[in-house]
Amino acid sequence: MKIYDSHVHIFNFRIVENVISKAGLAGRLALNTENIDKRLSTAALVKEMAAANVQAALMLPTADVHSLLKINRACIKMARQTPGLYTAGTLHPALNHIAAELSYLSRAGVRVIKLCSFSQGFALNDSKTYKMFDLIQAFNQTTQTPFAVVLDTLTLADQYFGTDPAYTTSPLGLMELARRFPGINFIGAHMGGLGAPFELLTRHLQPLSNLFLDTSNASHTLNADQFVQMLHLHGPRHLLFGTDWPWFLHAGEVKRIDELMAEAGFSKQEKAAVFYKNLESLLGIKPETA
Repeated sequence: MKIYDSHVHIFNFRIVENVISKAGLAGRLALNTENIDKRLSTAALVKEMAAANVQAALMLPTADVHSLLKINRACIKMARQTPGLYTAGTLHPALNHIAAELSYLSRAGVRVIKLCSFSQGFALNDSKTYKMFDLIQAFNQTTQTPFAVVLDTLTLADQYFGTDPAYTTSPLGLMELARRFPGINFIGAHMGGLGAPFELLTRHLQPLSNLFLDTSNASHTLNADQFVQMLHLHGPRHLLFGTDWPWFLHAGEVKRIDELMAEAGFSKQEKAAVFYKNLESLLGIKPETA
């Protein structure tokens, strides 16, 4: 079976140091920090993927409004030079000429927009944010290759990074966006609410045709019964396998998610949807050429 990782990062060590410096955060999220300095390059990623029989991965960059254009272009170049690596682009509500950047990303073959509201500093329900999503939705209505939007969902951001709580993407905020913009496929990273009380995940995140969740990190912060309940609630057609590399290693994550899907009673075909078919569809990868 093919395996595609929907959630990887190529970090610099400054970002890693920032996370590790937050007392208790790495432990609370069960992050694998051992030898992480050796996992911060595309070469290390490709080697790790090959060892675990992972054929493709989606890189998820974000940036502030001032460096956004530079980051998008650098990530596109990196993906083109790295076998099996795809990249998302990123946007910001304060960016001028959002429509022009969407056109550029689309021409470059990018099919996903990654947003991290807490680190980029915007609220999901702000009028400028809604205008950004209006532009994405309008673009999607005119193309055969629409954008999906991945949202980081670290609900502990204000506690550990001192960010404005209004900038956190909560399970409720994610659900409200998906309902408000039905023309966009939304992907809630980390099963829709990293660090959120489980009761909020099941209360606020209900199945929607345009709502997807990725598995990254979630199996380390939810217990097995909770994780399986989320698998049942949203179903195999709306879940994406993800590792959150470099925080987690591919071989262990593939085994872990495979076992949890087996516990949920997923068939081989349903596991295939989670492991690669759903991301294949969102990225517009033709099955016969994947």
